[in-house]
Amino acid sequence: MKHFSPKSFYLLMLVIFVFHKNGFSQIALLGDNAPFANKLDGDFNAVWASWRAAKQSPYWTTRVVKGNEPMGVHEGALFSMNELGVAESMRLSGTADYPEPRVGDVWNWSFGADLEYISKGTISLSLVFADHEQLLAEKVALHGSDKVIEHFSGTYTLTAQDVKMGFPFVRATFYSGEGIKVFLDYVNINVATPELPAPVLRGEASKEGVLLQWEDNLAATATSYAIYRSTSEREGYQKIGACAAQSFLDTTIVNGINYTYVLTKSARESSRSNKVNIRRLDRDAPAPPQDLAVQVYDTEIKLMWSKSVDKDVSHYAVYRTDARGGNAVEIAHHLKHNSYLDFTPEKGVENIYTVYAYDYSGNKSAASPSIKSKVKAVFGASFSDLILPMPIHKGLRSDVWGAPGVVPRDPDNGIEDKDWSYWGGRPVEDPDGQYHMLVTRWPANATKGHWEWPNSTVAHAVAKKPTGPYLVKDTLAYEAHQGYGHNPDIILLNDGTFMLYSLINWEPTLFTSKSMNGPWSRLGVITIDTLNLRDNPSLFYRYQRNLSGVHLDDGRFLFVTKAGAMMISQGVDPLGPYRVLTKALEGSWVIPEKYRNSNYEDPVIWKDDVQFHMIINAFLDYRAIYLRSPDGIHWKFNPGTAYTPNNTRYQDGTQTHWYKLERPHVLQDGLGRATHLSLAVIDVPKADDLARDNHSSKNIVIPLTVPKQIRLLTKEPINKKINIKLLIKSEKGFDAQNDIDLNSLRFGASEEVDFGNGMVMVKAKKRGKDLLVVFGKEGHGLTEKDFTGKLLGFTKEHQLILRYVKLMSNLKYEE
Repeated sequence: MKHFSPKSFYLLMLVIFVFHKNGFSQIALLGDNAPFANKLDGDFNAVWASWRAAKQSPYWTTRVVKGNEPMGVHEGALFSMNELGVAESMRLSGTADYPEPRVGDVWNWSFGADLEYISKGTISLSLVFADHEQLLAEKVALHGSDKVIEHFSGTYTLTAQDVKMGFPFVRATFYSGEGIKVFLDYVNINVATPELPAPVLRGEASKEGVLLQWEDNLAATATSYAIYRSTSEREGYQKIGACAAQSFLDTTIVNGINYTYVLTKSARESSRSNKVNIRRLDRDAPAPPQDLAVQVYDTEIKLMWSKSVDKDVSHYAVYRTDARGGNAVEIAHHLKHNSYLDFTPEKGVENIYTVYAYDYSGNKSAASPSIKSKVKAVFGASFSDLILPMPIHKGLRSDVWGAPGVVPRDPDNGIEDKDWSYWGGRPVEDPDGQYHMLVTRWPANATKGHWEWPNSTVAHAVAKKPTGPYLVKDTLAYEAHQGYGHNPDIILLNDGTFMLYSLINWEPTLFTSKSMNGPWSRLGVITIDTLNLRDNPSLFYRYQRNLSGVHLDDGRFLFVTKAGAMMISQGVDPLGPYRVLTKALEGSWVIPEKYRNSNYEDPVIWKDDVQFHMIINAFLDYRAIYLRSPDGIHWKFNPGTAYTPNNTRYQDGTQTHWYKLERPHVLQDGLGRATHLSLAVIDVPKADDLARDNHSSKNIVIPLTVPKQIRLLTKEPINKKINIKLLIKSEKGFDAQNDIDLNSLRFGASEEVDFGNGMVMVKAKKRGKDLLVVFGKEGHGLTEKDFTGKLLGFTKEHQLILRYVKLMSNLKYEE
């Protein structure tokens, strides 16, 4: 616990005095009325809405005069994105100390506004007295794309004509266009009343707390004061004391927290003091967390600890090191609770965890006692275990755009251009021997930054290697719709040709081509049978967007939709109509509870000669999951993650930390095996990728461990009395007869093999260039529910060997 002494304690005070002129009271008519409730929703917090909503304040009315875009309140601001929009407050009203307006009264006004992106958007503010309008501020200059509220203030002196009309209302006039928001963050209107002097408050911090003192020259002997404190304007003020003296010592502060103080006299709103902001900092590190404990799951570890004994602890951070105690990595920060579920521990080794406490002053504690733990699953259980380091083409460079976490990097990996933002594209090997990608892009310096994506086009890029560099060959992949489109996906057709899905004007549009070089012929728009669809009509859009599909052997088409629901064409026409077969994956019993309630989108589906595969992104949790299926309809969750931001590493050990990885696609070889993972990446939150900045997005391509070619030779019913025979084939870069660590091989149900169990090898025999492996009679764990068996092992160089084997449909399982 901290103990303060003259040497260890110091004052770094942020002290801000907001004075009333000459100590006069200011009677709030609209807006800030601290420490009491904000008047007439001048801070737009009466209702709260997410950034996509446009709710209406109960104290303001809005109307769109010219335009068709939303207008309303979200995230504590009133906004319009129309060419002309008007917002009007309720009529202002008086108080006991100010029942009526008077000629010559001085009204103080202030407001804060901001512009979403660099544009010509602006705002005006006025007072409307019945039939005439008094302009306070006209079309003020706003600087967009900086996320900084700009403040405007002034005074207005009431005229006889104003007073005759009584109290006015406030009108804000918004001017914008191109779907760009103009924000009104707050409006304050108050009256300066020299005849009602107010206390002038000052404050200072010491080791005892915060000492507040005030001047009130007209205070009577029996005057009482109430002291209020706040840590957040939105959360309001709490009364912390009352006294008759003109000083007060707050001994309940927590170091590092910013406090705002206001006092009132005689409980009258009109006798409010100025505000004082004070923050007291210290240099003493908090006590470290103690009593670390773990709960071990299949591929996750839950870490728990006792909180630091110091009351000024703000948050915790968790570090993880490898079994040797090196390579310490911060895997979680700003944790408010005393537990953390690690979704990415290393498999097969002891993970060592330590926890640090941070206080509000920014001091970091010593490390907690460490604790070791190992997950139940073995390496090779999760799709993320297949991810390999990226090769470096010409070198890693730092003279590229991006946040510190993504430099240095290889700009020749995937597709990258300082003038364009890229987002999502599937690499495909064409019979011409080159690698092609139809990829979404928009100008990096477009007005709306990342949110320019609804105006994206689809370009055609080509590379000589799977990992790039992909260079744009055709700026527009297709001529239809001027090349506009988003989230393109390629469907490999059974005859060796290609079909393209692209979201155009919010419609799922299909094209076909004999070559990835084009030309692409527009087929039309997919139709979906919604009459029998048991879903909220407001969610029907999810069956049109972010689609990924496969061509089935019977000629029909199977698509996975935005949220993971499956739909199938009712015939061989790729335009449908489509029948929805399953529900969205969020909340599905197929997914374990720890992963079940994530917000899933951006799926990709592919098939090989064994099974169907799906990866779907949990975009709010910064991870993805992988599922398998015998038919593309009934899915089985695979343990662990498919990828996380931790999975972007180069062959020389350099690690990048992209803010988000989305839009997964895979490159398949001639056997349908996934050889590479393609991802759209961005270095900052999407809302922070603005025009004319140093941030953007691109596509990266990551190599994968390619499953081996294996054939199941056993045709008899599987039971505990027979051996299982597998033929492991040699191929380019892999000698089945000499490269395998035979003692590492395991075969059986994934529920066994993924946890180090399964059948072990009892005999191996050469067969031509290949290797026949015989497994023992027990431990396979296969049941009639299993549609595949899994082989897992390592080469002598400890490279992963993995392959699922399709079990014959007539195969029986006997005890």
